[in-house]
Amino acid sequence: MPASAPQIRQAISLSLLMIIIASTAAVATKFASRQASTEAIVTVQYLVCLILCLPITLRPGLVNLRTERAGLHLFRGAVGVLGFYLFYAALDNIPMVDAMLLRQSAPLTVPLVIWLWSRERIAPSAWVPLLIGFIGVGVILRPSPEGLSWWHAGGFLSALCLAISMVATHKLASTEPASRILLYYFVLSLACVAPFSLGDFTGLDWQVWAAMLYVGIAIYYTLRLYTRAYALAPAHAIAPINYLAVVLGGFWGWLIWDQVPDTWSLLGSALVISGGLLTIFLARSQQAANSS
Repeated sequence: MPASAPQIRQAISLSLLMIIIASTAAVATKFASRQASTEAIVTVQYLVCLILCLPITLRPGLVNLRTERAGLHLFRGAVGVLGFYLFYAALDNIPMVDAMLLRQSAPLTVPLVIWLWSRERIAPSAWVPLLIGFIGVGVILRPSPEGLSWWHAGGFLSALCLAISMVATHKLASTEPASRILLYYFVLSLACVAPFSLGDFTGLDWQVWAAMLYVGIAIYYTLRLYTRAYALAPAHAIAPINYLAVVLGGFWGWLIWDQVPDTWSLLGSALVISGGLLTIFLARSQQAANSS
């Protein structure tokens, strides 16, 4: 059943709140990284998310933990934690607007991930926005005779990990409830990163601890809002809101760290956002044609 206008408005409102919270989590991450290691930040994030997720998941009883897709859960968890690790490392080393923009390029890579995973054909019309978007990513990566900016490349790899996680989540959702998917994601991600953070928590200021705890709370509610918004309305109706994250990233970077986007960042951002919006427009047109 198509989403009604009130549902779409509610989904847009939830998406806006999600983007604002996620942008403040990025600010807190960048602040915490002045003292804490990326491994410590990610460990605290997943530990807080797990604590918040447990009561909801276990409410139906231990039977809700039963799964026959442990392998896919493990794969999704490993890819997810790698994506967050690369994103946080990029945040610590490049302008915030660049890191946010590269992260938001994830939807551009989803068709390629689906093609590699399931060999599903990419529609010819989809190649134009993909090309535009990837040219924008190339501009932001700043290729030069000396080579790529590796921290920018890490930011883009975080987007690729996010795209793989999106596809894996979609496949899991065919048989698994959302609460179970999130619980296994948090448990497995925590298991992947926690061993590498041992010894990284000594001597941290209370402000850094507060920032890391906030990141965990913010990421948890970001995921909850994301799930609710996309349950209310189709992706093409609310996905354009995600690009507000790039604007907020630029705003926080300028306000707190005096980071002003250069011409390359602005040009690359314009190309990536144009490619993303064109992808959404074509998907909407295709859906309308199929339903007519």
